[in-house]
Amino acid sequence: MQKNDEMIQEAYELVGQRLPKETFLEVDHPNNRVLIAVTCLRAGAAHLAYRLFESVAQEGPKENANHHFAYVRSLVEMAEIDAEHGRYQRAAEHMSVALAEYPESMGYMMSRVHLEAYLAYYQYQAGMKGEALKGIAALCAREAQAFNELPPHDARALVGPGLCYALHQWALFYAMEGEWDQAYEKAKTMIPYASFVDEAGVEEAERLRSQGNGEAAFTVLTEAIRYRDGE
Repeated sequence: MQKNDEMIQEAYELVGQRLPKETFLEVDHPNNRVLIAVTCLRAGAAHLAYRLFESVAQEGPKENANHHFAYVRSLVEMAEIDAEHGRYQRAAEHMSVALAEYPESMGYMMSRVHLEAYLAYYQYQAGMKGEALKGIAALCAREAQAFNELPPHDARALVGPGLCYALHQWALFYAMEGEWDQAYEKAKTMIPYASFVDEAGVEEAERLRSQGNGEAAFTVLTEAIRYRDGE
């Protein structure tokens, strides 16, 4: 880590008081660098955080499960920072590698389904619309099958949130193009999988749509369908 001494020193000056000293004394450990990077990110130092995540990602996949988690998470965090700065092509590249290396045991930490939806969004924004639509369609088909294979309560709790998120993203692709009828129809497909649906809101959305106000109808409909934790 000698070549990164300056980076670590910069991070220590910024967030050293927020973390145990051992975290900085053992920076060869990728998980420690990820912890430092996340703390820098929360402190608003995205550029520094990116460099720290990159130092982990550049080491490649790991045999040690915890170190491999750090590798995959670093790629995901880099992708999100890239996207926030409009670097969608790079974001898609990093997320593609993260998903290729994603271990199923990592599901408790970050949802694979959400990451796949992020990838489709990055691809869409990068101009790879055909690839994005193909990917989101395959993702939704796979998760719908998984939903149907579980008892209703378990399906809504375990599969519903991710599936609805992906369907919502699919609908947003149409919305981004101003194709409100298609966006509305795709958003409606979330209803069977959602944890809660405000029927009055759906009725209001249908009324707005019948009046030709597609954008408002889409907005009201998506607000009536709740699928995220805590909603």
